[in-house]
Amino acid sequence: MMTMKKKIYPRISTQLSAVITSEEGIRLKVVAMDASQYGFSFQCSTLQRNSLTPGGCFVHNGRPVELDVLLELPFPERNKQIKTRCHVAFSRRVASDKCELGIRYEDFEGDGYKDLITFIESNLNNVSTLKMPLPQIVNQAQLCA
Repeated sequence: MMTMKKKIYPRISTQLSAVITSEEGIRLKVVAMDASQYGFSFQCSTLQRNSLTPGGCFVHNGRPVELDVLLELPFPERNKQIKTRCHVAFSRRVASDKCELGIRYEDFEGDGYKDLITFIESNLNNVSTLKMPLPQIVNQAQLCA
């Protein structure tokens, strides 16, 4: 039996334009602060967070809130847009009126994942701040912050 090795890439600090669409059709333009092979995070107002997640809770009807994301990756030759279906992995308040949302990729359209990995690999030399991967949901008390 052949074992496949999964390469782990560090989270890179970057600024990527993204358009996020909720299951209800609410669209929000954001700037991702970082990216990894697993997901990205961005900051928004608490009102924006509440429009993407029901009442600010990122688990709805027993499952994570799903979002459609169009993420723009800057490449030297031309920018590429990747489309991906995502889950909200975490939500934390960073100020009285500001939150940070962690987004975890679930499914990619076309060559989206390959383009993401190419982007990350091309930026590894520029990594200034490494962050840990997105936290896993630990218990029910952490679901709605």
